[in-house]
Amino acid sequence: MGAAEDILEWSTTKLTPWRQDALRRLAGDAATGAQDQDDLLSLVKESAGFSISPKPAAPIALAKAHLSAVTAGASLQIKTIRNVTNVNRLMQSAALTFAVKGLTIIYGRNGSGKSGFVRIFRTACRTRSDNPAKLKVLADVYGSSAGPQEAEIVIETAAGEVVVPWKAGGSASEALLQVAVFDSNAAELYVDGGNQIQFLPFGLALPHKLNALCITLKSKLEAERKPITDQIALVIVAFELQRATKAQTFYSALSAKRTDAQIDEMAKFSKDDQIRIDELTRLLTATMASGADLTALSAWVQGFGKECGSLAQALSDAKLEEYYTLKQQAVEARKAAGLDAAVLFSTEPLPGVGGETWRRLWLAARDYSIADAYPAREFPVLNSTDAEESCLLCHQPLSPAASERLGRFQAFVGGALATAADQTELKVAAAVIALPNLAMFTSKDWPNRLEQIRKRDGKLAEAIIVFQSSVAERHAAAVTTLEGTKGTAPVSTPVISPEAALTELSQLLSQEAAALASADEAGQRAILAAEQAELADRKIFAAARETVIQRRDLLKLDALYLLALAEVQTTGITKKANDLVDIHLTKVVIDRYEAERKALDIAHLKVSLTRKSDQTKAAFQTTPGTTLTKLTSDILSEGEQRALALAAFLTEIAVTEGNGPIVVDDPVSSLDRDRGLRVAERIASEALTRQVVVFTHDLVFFNDLCREADTLGVTAETIALFADAANAGKVDPAGVVWRGLNVNKRLARIRNDFATIKKSHALSPADYEVAIKNLYGRLRDTYERLVEECIFCDVIRRGTDRIETQKLRMVHLSDALAVRFHEGMSKANTYSHDNPAAATVAVPNPTEFESDLESIEKLIGDLKMESSKAEAARPSMKLK
Repeated sequence: MGAAEDILEWSTTKLTPWRQDALRRLAGDAATGAQDQDDLLSLVKESAGFSISPKPAAPIALAKAHLSAVTAGASLQIKTIRNVTNVNRLMQSAALTFAVKGLTIIYGRNGSGKSGFVRIFRTACRTRSDNPAKLKVLADVYGSSAGPQEAEIVIETAAGEVVVPWKAGGSASEALLQVAVFDSNAAELYVDGGNQIQFLPFGLALPHKLNALCITLKSKLEAERKPITDQIALVIVAFELQRATKAQTFYSALSAKRTDAQIDEMAKFSKDDQIRIDELTRLLTATMASGADLTALSAWVQGFGKECGSLAQALSDAKLEEYYTLKQQAVEARKAAGLDAAVLFSTEPLPGVGGETWRRLWLAARDYSIADAYPAREFPVLNSTDAEESCLLCHQPLSPAASERLGRFQAFVGGALATAADQTELKVAAAVIALPNLAMFTSKDWPNRLEQIRKRDGKLAEAIIVFQSSVAERHAAAVTTLEGTKGTAPVSTPVISPEAALTELSQLLSQEAAALASADEAGQRAILAAEQAELADRKIFAAARETVIQRRDLLKLDALYLLALAEVQTTGITKKANDLVDIHLTKVVIDRYEAERKALDIAHLKVSLTRKSDQTKAAFQTTPGTTLTKLTSDILSEGEQRALALAAFLTEIAVTEGNGPIVVDDPVSSLDRDRGLRVAERIASEALTRQVVVFTHDLVFFNDLCREADTLGVTAETIALFADAANAGKVDPAGVVWRGLNVNKRLARIRNDFATIKKSHALSPADYEVAIKNLYGRLRDTYERLVEECIFCDVIRRGTDRIETQKLRMVHLSDALAVRFHEGMSKANTYSHDNPAAATVAVPNPTEFESDLESIEKLIGDLKMESSKAEAARPSMKLK
């Protein structure tokens, strides 16, 4: 079963209607829009039981016809990048035009502007980079031009020509995501970050996209649900005491399923019920006075003991030392900020910038600006190119220097040292607020409570008084330490908490109260107390009936949201997505990866791909075949890393839907000569099926790439970039430098130059003589390159250590052609070299030069024909 059929069967047999509809929408578009998400959210909520108005349209199931769009893959070509503004050193309105089919090679030396164009592509198109900082495009850091970095990328689609605007920092265009970009930044991630297949083939992206959609819908549902759960936490019934009465049991078990009738039954409370509560209260109060007093005293003593324990802990020696350390840190931090300010603002007109007085002034100015002067604007408000602002203090227009100074002040206030000082001082302030108060020792009933304790335990009362004095002293010391500037205050007395003794006293009081209660008809009292509790809680419940119903309704709504959230769970989808990748993709990717490694002669590297997928994508991560816990980049040489990254990149684009263009920046960086030639062969072959744009500074690689393109019959357009003192990214109208041209392109250059020289023959014979001599020199260079390309069929190339002996099958030079070569080369030498003043060597006229050009062109054609015949006559030498 194919992937499309597999997905269709899964959708039909396993998915709910709304998910089938979601797959249908995803099959038609790369991503769902806001309206699609709203429609699907309505279907999810309707499925969970919500009452939706208006009723959403019935879901449409995924069908085979919908999957055809997924497997087709739209075509796209890049035509032009133009109107480049404020990007690096690129000239304003810089532009490049690309061959929409085949190969475009942009050559330029270092600093010629290639990287500026590549940076635009890698932010506008699909590139491997997880670090936004590396995708940042800067303006000319040495220039004075202002404004955003912008450009236009003109593409050709099935619908016609489209202009895609690009702006630095903006989101990538959906259309340009078909364009894959490879550069040094991407190479690092291909080696160490793995090969994340972001655009799966064969429709395998659908389950991953459905997962991403479910995550989005889940986020929307959770956002809608949050106010409900927040309100549930606020809509409560507060009972005076927590006990197991029928009313409280009913309330604690309240759920969405409770009916109004059940709530009304529990909320019944009559006048007779109120009379009975009053009667029970009188009966229980009359016989419980003594026991209640002891119980109340026991509870107070127990609570007081815990407070003493908390005070002893909060005001211990360790805590006082902690407060002292915290204060010292705040002082040192503020001191550091002040020193920083003294250095930064030493040249300011007035002293004290950054100090405490200045800082209070700055904060007051900020409050005035935000509240009154410039509401809704970020402080400080500075001059812009459109407006001149006013000073907050004198209300006079800000001078440029004042505006710049305010900016530096703000940078200082928001800087690391000032921020650290602020944060440390906030901790000190928080510590002051957190200091325990001593209110219990100054309460109205404190003397009476202390006297009650003294009557039972005089030593404990004295210990409490000593403790009170100690904590008061320590509390004052803590305040002095945190709020003062002279360090910690001395503490003379230790702190000894009476908590243990108070706990023991509380237990004794509780036992006495229990004994008193048991002696007063305990059974009858318990019955009356239980009846009173039931009636009291029922009264509270009855008074809060509307609150109970409101809470029940909120619980009912929350239950619907829980059902809806269950609808968008991704567990089953994730498993199916991974299963489909394993069945239909994993072997394809791994086999292709191995083929690419073999093509680039790095099959010997023990580096493999392993799949590591998550909810929204399938990833294949490079794994070094070693037990060392090292990244691949720590093991391989730079050249091996670049070759491995290229193999991963080529694998990814091979399994990506469609044949979108690729942009490659300096692919042979750090590669040896042999592997560079393999890269040229591989990139040229890729241009047979897709548009390929290559940026390079390597002239040898440039020639290799042109040669391989010619061998494969691939159209290769070349562009030469250069820079001057003012700007980069300028296109040389003469094309690539002379030494980078092959024989045919050299002849085309000569013919182009001769068109203008020809006119000077009649106007200025002297100028003509100089120019024609130079062209004969170019012609001599072409004869020399002809030996390499046409006579020896690139068996041997100057500047390389590679000899392609298999091409000897095409080498043959007849006597007639050898003589013609000798005659042409000799004539080119004669007219290009300097001749004696007395010599009678006549300057060739334009007609003669054109004849010489035709001779070499005819010679090239005959040499190629002779090579073809030689190859045909040597079938045993043909490549296997």
